[in-house]
Amino acid sequence: MEKSSRGNYQLECPLAHDLLNKLSVIVGHCDLLVEETPGNSALQKRMLLIRSIAKAMAAELGHLQCDLASSRTTKGKKVSSS
Repeated sequence: MEKSSRGNYQLECPLAHDLLNKLSVIVGHCDLLVEETPGNSALQKRMLLIRSIAKAMAAELGHLQCDLASSRTTKGKKVSSS
């Protein structure tokens, strides 16, 4: 049996990864529900708003996770070069 090529891959922030997965589920469900609701109805507008907020939260969380990873890398380089 072959070993995974990922080696010792670890997430920078498992909580952020979990939250991103859950937000993706919310966006996906909103997409499915929007297809089932009448166009321009109040319900469709609410579903699109929820979808938009979930996507914005996911994007912000993704940027924060990248910033965290970058700052850890930068701090690690400073410590090792001292």
